[in-house]
Amino acid sequence: MPLHVFNTASRALEPFVPANPKVVRMYVCGLTVYAPMHIGHARTYCFWDTFRRWLEHSGYHVIGVINYTDIDDRIIAGGEESRGCVDLAEQMIAGFRRDCRALHIKDYAAYTRATDFVDEQVSMVAQLIEKGHAYVKDGEVFYEVASFPRYGALSHRVLAEQEVGACGRLEEDIARKRHPNDFTLWKPSDEGQPAWTTGQEGWPQGRPGWHIECSAMSTALLGDHFDVHGGGIDNLFPHHENEVAQSEPLCGHPWVRYWLHPEHLDLRGTKMSKSLGNVVGVSDLVERHGVDVVRWFFSTHHYRTKLPFDWDLLEQAAAGYQRIKRLVDVLAERLSGAPASVFELPRGSYPSQRPPELRVPRMRHTYTTGKFGAASEQFIEKFTAAMNDDLDAPTAMAALFEYVSGLYAAGIEAHPEVAELLPVYRCLTAHLAIFGVEIARPELHAEVCVDYAVPPSSGAAAGRGGDEVVDRLLALRTQARKDKDFAKGDMIRKLLIEAGVEVEDSPQGTRWSAR
Repeated sequence: MPLHVFNTASRALEPFVPANPKVVRMYVCGLTVYAPMHIGHARTYCFWDTFRRWLEHSGYHVIGVINYTDIDDRIIAGGEESRGCVDLAEQMIAGFRRDCRALHIKDYAAYTRATDFVDEQVSMVAQLIEKGHAYVKDGEVFYEVASFPRYGALSHRVLAEQEVGACGRLEEDIARKRHPNDFTLWKPSDEGQPAWTTGQEGWPQGRPGWHIECSAMSTALLGDHFDVHGGGIDNLFPHHENEVAQSEPLCGHPWVRYWLHPEHLDLRGTKMSKSLGNVVGVSDLVERHGVDVVRWFFSTHHYRTKLPFDWDLLEQAAAGYQRIKRLVDVLAERLSGAPASVFELPRGSYPSQRPPELRVPRMRHTYTTGKFGAASEQFIEKFTAAMNDDLDAPTAMAALFEYVSGLYAAGIEAHPEVAELLPVYRCLTAHLAIFGVEIARPELHAEVCVDYAVPPSSGAAAGRGGDEVVDRLLALRTQARKDKDFAKGDMIRKLLIEAGVEVEDSPQGTRWSAR
């Protein structure tokens, strides 16, 4: 089955058919940069990265745009408490980029700031007034929701049943509006606050409202009809609903083809908030478990279901991942130092002569060669079917576990022909990379490594620091065992375990992995 996605607009599973058969134009709502990204945000942005990776794995070229809302009442308030709102926003933007790199989220084609597109926003607001969709009151411009008959269609809400004030981030003066759910397009700035001149008599200065920013930025970069728009489920209403209401009267046709909305991370029924003191930062998560385990954990639940989070659940996910990681490490160890003949790929026909499913990427046919080729092919079919079914990552992971279990049962660890192991190694690392788990070594799978968010160093285990220290301690332990100094060997093993290193003694030697 080709890729199908659940379109929020239709509440149905639909075939994914972008406007251009080779290019996907995608806009993702980014942070309002008044505070750092936390792990709830991280789950959302890791999903969008996995979606993008699957599109690219399927042969599409993705033009992705993400924004920063860098002007907002909370940013202004936070700036007044520290060193200015511009400095605060830039500090949070820098932190967001660092956190995304720590999570191995691939770079977007463009990162837009709302304050860089003020002219476009002023133009859109002026056009909405001219077309009768907006009105001015005391220097503030409101969008009139009753002027757009389809208002509520995206979030499947009836306007008459919507909660009063639901369309605003802050409490507003309802008496000044024609309808309680009318929302701000442009607001005048108080003295000392950031302000832009508009050239408009009724609203001469001020700053944009939240919703108009994304409409202007996405349209400016991707056009007035693009393929995918999304954010988190919390963006669905009012933000995305309001974006549609602003954008479609100006473009005159459906604005976005597909709307996707990943669910929240769930702290066992408790909302993560600064006031409750339960905010977990990205750095806390990555330092405690490593980026590979974090990315694996985020894919253990379907993106449209809440992801329950506590440290015990993360430990359980880590234990499952380590079973797969161990096999990758075993294969890498067996392949290290292998003769050049092992890396000679099977010859194939030119891409245009291959069946469609093998044309992109061009090296994919090498995953299903050799003794384990049939098992790899069966795994790829199951994995592909799951991911094409609305990005069903948990089912794809189940296929991965089944594949690895079958390889263990077939005795792959002790298989004498090293050349038979390379296709399996490449198959495993290529499909793990779709979840953001980047562990292939460049000398063993260069084709997939060059597309990583954080390319590993040649010969090094990806995403791990201090390998030399661990290897040196293991060498000391091995020597202690040869010298029959078992107390020293046990002491070194305990030290490594306390440091988060799993040590395994096998007939082929001692192996280790980070827990």
